[in-house]
Amino acid sequence: MWNQCETYGELLQSFDEGYELCYQYDSMPHQYGKEILYQSEMHFLQAVGDNPSVTITVIAQQLGKTKSACSQMVRKLVKKELLIQERNEKNNREYYLNLTKRGREIYEAHKEFDEKCMQRTYESLTDFTEEELRNYISVQKALNQVFQKDVDENGVLEVAGKKKKK
Repeated sequence: MWNQCETYGELLQSFDEGYELCYQYDSMPHQYGKEILYQSEMHFLQAVGDNPSVTITVIAQQLGKTKSACSQMVRKLVKKELLIQERNEKNNREYYLNLTKRGREIYEAHKEFDEKCMQRTYESLTDFTEEELRNYISVQKALNQVFQKDVDENGVLEVAGKKKKK
């Protein structure tokens, strides 16, 4: 039993290291051609590029963000001239989102970069069997379920003596 606990501790330590590296990577600005963007901005552009004429409501659902957060991102990307909003002629309250020419260039450059990263990752995992990779996926899914429970159970903040749901 002790060995299993030790291995579990090592697994969580390794997970935490991976999380920290992903967090650092996502938090830093990245250069795409002449444009410097944060990952959240690029992910938003990617979602629009993958789904031309998408609405804020749909993109919010896809990205798991609020419509308010997506509206802020739209304003930021429109200001950078990477995204355009086009009013839906049948519903004046709804706008379609599309990439500008420059936004499309960045989207394509990012797509190329992602493919190179995926290839590098794939090559680094070729020594693992399919069974080992499937076992990893199973372990990660089990961890994700526990992490989701942690989020659900601890999703309350103390704000000036009042409990507020996240």
